Amino acid sequence: MIEQAIGRIIGLAIVAGVIAGGILAGINLALVQPYTMLLADIELENLFAEGEFDEEEFDAQLQSIYFSQQYGAIATGLGGGILVGGTFIAINKRKTKIGWLKGALVIAGIAWFVLYVVPTVKYPPSPEATFRPEAAAAYQPLLIGYTAVSGLAAASIAFVFSKVKRKEKVFGAAALYLAVVAGAFLVFPDYESDDDSFLSQPVMNAWRSAISLSMTAFWFSLGAISGALWTYGSKKLINS
Repeated sequence: MIEQAIGRIIGLAIVAGVIAGGILAGINLALVQPYTMLLADIELENLFAEGEFDEEEFDAQLQSIYFSQQYGAIATGLGGGILVGGTFIAINKRKTKIGWLKGALVIAGIAWFVLYVVPTVKYPPSPEATFRPEAAAAYQPLLIGYTAVSGLAAASIAFVFSKVKRKEKVFGAAALYLAVVAGAFLVFPDYESDDDSFLSQPVMNAWRSAISLSMTAFWFSLGAISGALWTYGSKKLINS
């Protein structure tokens, strides 16, 4: 059944990803953007004080941030949908039967933890890296690299343990993954920003909390919507 329904499963997961990406864009606009603008005002004052203000460059940076928060959310949704759909198919191909909704939520929850929570603990969102390209050049490779290590570790460990038939394999896989990312946490250098320490801590904490809320809502809405679409279309999937 899964072999015959691969196209529909992926297609519905992509639709779910676009919807979840729209939800992410909406939350970014309603919650993240206001705090981003407050931080932008603070950054503007800092640039004026340093005598480094370039109006065109700063406006272009703000436009880039807005574009990322809105249109980047849709791209994130597409990627997330493909990930959830592809992982669901891989699990079922290994004869590990899992329900439509439960499967989608479990996969999305793991992706949220592996691709967002773990990297964010090491490298929380940085206002300096958001507004200053030279800081982003130092921050982004660290975040991307650590996220890649987390994702690849989870995928590799899941593949290896999928061949193990013991009932306790889930706990063993989780323990090994945590050990790997803990090692990576110690190996990867910290990102230090003097500018972030001088920002308004309540505003920065609220900004980071809004980002966390938006990403959490994205992943779990992706899981819920994917599962709902698969469940709704399950008769066609089964009969395909």
